[in-house]
Amino acid sequence: MADRQGLLLVLVDPAPERREELNAWYDTEHLPERRELPGFLSAQRFEAVGQGPLYAALYDLEDLSALDSAGYRAVSGENFSPWTRRVTRISPTTRIVAEQIHPGGAVIGPCSHLLLLLLRFGAGAAGRAGRIEGALRAHFARHANARIRLFQADEPAPGSLVVTVEFSGAEAPDLPHSAIFGAEGEGMELMALYRPYKSADT
Repeated sequence: MADRQGLLLVLVDPAPERREELNAWYDTEHLPERRELPGFLSAQRFEAVGQGPLYAALYDLEDLSALDSAGYRAVSGENFSPWTRRVTRISPTTRIVAEQIHPGGAVIGPCSHLLLLLLRFGAGAAGRAGRIEGALRAHFARHANARIRLFQADEPAPGSLVVTVEFSGAEAPDLPHSAIFGAEGEGMELMALYRPYKSADT
């Protein structure tokens, strides 16, 4: 069986005085570099609408081996550029690596808003995914074009679920209450709404 498609999700909440440099780094160095790496299917940034880490960067991967390729290693870790070292030192990030468990091979598409959920469980996280998806579909029934993807985290916390819901249209969706997930809602660590990031030049 083919390896599952992967996800690299990076969250960062920089201090106001750090945002200009962070955005310049993402726009001119980091995202263009990542888009060219083997196994990277998408590289897209989002900014929070309301609460949550201010910025989210989402990378779809052919599978998790993309993060162990020679190309990736050449620009990661000890091989970070001086600018990357500086930016990530003064604006620490949360890095989440996961495998797609539903629908299985979907890449993020154009969207006006992105709902991001992080639920931390122990063993059996994948078995909870269907109930999480069902609760979201019921809540967002009027959003016929909502696209739900579910991922099981590999790091930093195996057993977590990452959920993304993509929306089209100008209207921002209403956030669900964690109670709609029943017992699964007890593992909720993050529920935040994002919109695509637009640089100052766009």
